[in-house]
Amino acid sequence: MIDDRGQTTLDFAIGTSVFLVTVAFVVAFVPGIFQPFADGPQEELASVDRIADTIVHDLLDGGDDTTALDRECTIYLFNDTDTDPDTCPFDDADPLAEQVGLTERHHVNVTVVGGDPNGDSPNPVCTDGENVFVSESDDCTSGVALDAGEPLPDSGASVIGRRIVHVDGTIATIIVRMW
Repeated sequence: MIDDRGQTTLDFAIGTSVFLVTVAFVVAFVPGIFQPFADGPQEELASVDRIADTIVHDLLDGGDDTTALDRECTIYLFNDTDTDPDTCPFDDADPLAEQVGLTERHHVNVTVVGGDPNGDSPNPVCTDGENVFVSESDDCTSGVALDAGEPLPDSGASVIGRRIVHVDGTIATIIVRMW
């Protein structure tokens, strides 16, 4: 009779081991299945590209050339002027985040720079209300910098998107930062 129950302990150990391995697999891999639907850097990467495209191709579209910006709308968006060109597809009274379709929990800054956008210190692109030009120094002493949105945080991670554009005869880079 003792021979009939000899494998019960071994069967229990194998069954418990299979159960524990299954539980460990579920705990380790199931959260990763739902990660594409959770907030994170992937969402911001897609959003920053969408925002850059919206600014270049929808808000500031200059016509036939896909990288040319409308000079008047560019000055209107970044300069906070009272003159509202009828041809611009946005209202500068609205915050930039609202114009590009962001929720309240997202923050965005758009800056236009000249020179090498990957260099150490690209010069800002400025406007005097009539013309757009690249500053000779690291600030806009004779105009207003083309910079919109919230001020950049001192620390923390941000996601960056860039678009090379032409505006008023100037080659520039639009840098979109989102955090």
